[in-house]
Amino acid sequence: MKRVLLLNNLPAPYFVPLFRRLDEVADWRLTICYATEWKSDLGWPEELTKEGKAPRTIYLDQTKTSAWLPAGLSGGTVGTVLRMLTVLRRERPDYLICYGYTLTPQVTALLSAMLTGVSFALIGDANIYCDQARGLRRMAKRFWLQLLTRKAAAIMTIGRANRRFWQSYGARDERLFPVPFTVDNGYFAQQAEARRSEAVARRDLLGLTGRIVFLYVGRLVARKNIDLLIDSIHQLDEERMALVIVGLGPERGALERRAAGDRRIHFAGGVTPDELPLYYAMSDVLVLVARDEPWGLVINEAMASGLAIIAHRHCGATSDLVSNANGIVLESHTSGELADAMRRLADNPDRLHCLQAGSRHRIADWSIEATVAGIVSAVEASDQQPPQEERR
Repeated sequence: MKRVLLLNNLPAPYFVPLFRRLDEVADWRLTICYATEWKSDLGWPEELTKEGKAPRTIYLDQTKTSAWLPAGLSGGTVGTVLRMLTVLRRERPDYLICYGYTLTPQVTALLSAMLTGVSFALIGDANIYCDQARGLRRMAKRFWLQLLTRKAAAIMTIGRANRRFWQSYGARDERLFPVPFTVDNGYFAQQAEARRSEAVARRDLLGLTGRIVFLYVGRLVARKNIDLLIDSIHQLDEERMALVIVGLGPERGALERRAAGDRRIHFAGGVTPDELPLYYAMSDVLVLVARDEPWGLVINEAMASGLAIIAHRHCGATSDLVSNANGIVLESHTSGELADAMRRLADNPDRLHCLQAGSRHRIADWSIEATVAGIVSAVEASDQQPPQEERR
């Protein structure tokens, strides 16, 4: 049986059902290796990341792996390298799937695969619009990624903008395999229906009854351009609209001051994954106008929950998931264009309902099953095939 090692940073809630399903479907001895078990600053409850993992799951962080690692390994970069090498020696994978390519565990695993001849596949969420490194950093990045694209057996592309990113570093079409970036659509769709009455009550509590509710979900950081949403609501100055902002981050104080007591703007603060479906159920439109957004899984979640979408064209998910069939694609980062888009949706409730239905229809094919099928296909088609540079 083929031994496949899948390396990822941490067990984020949206990866857990994917990897569990992959373990069920693939005819492999699959081992999931995480660099760490949990990161408190991301706001996920620790117990959530422990539920339903694939049977073979290991961690690189010292406290979780001390039972089987050689004694005396310390933290830091050297310790991480040694722990990763220990995992590779212990697991002896026939194939490596590596999520990301810049952190110490990833670089260690990729260099080891290249030196030992183990076939490997790359997957990451970078897109062509976010590739803005300059100077020496740009030179180093280009050298490393061109090396990886020459050596990789497969590159799994999560969407169109991501595919263009890899092509810009020399990846050939025959090495590119579509592996869509997905969430558990069924969970969000089911929760949207199950919590409908609770959502109506929450709308009433917040004074949102009868209003078109625009929703932001994510970190409150500058690159997300949440100030544009607030400015747009101020420009519209209409009681029929409201904005709900879900998330925590260093910009919260400044954003609350910018909102200036506007009763149509509500800051929900940090919300657990279990609570998040309620906010989708009580909203009408998700808005994502970030300056630098590699993908944006909140778009997947919102579409599965039946929301229309307003998103900037450089958001990674926009190219694949957002069109005039389910929302509005923005060309600029200006409050004027955003306010106009919000007004157009609020002015036409019938059109808004059609867009919401369009979201459900479009996201149906963008499923965990499609992702699993893509991963299996990429590994099986590329295993034991010579890398690009050997076929020239």
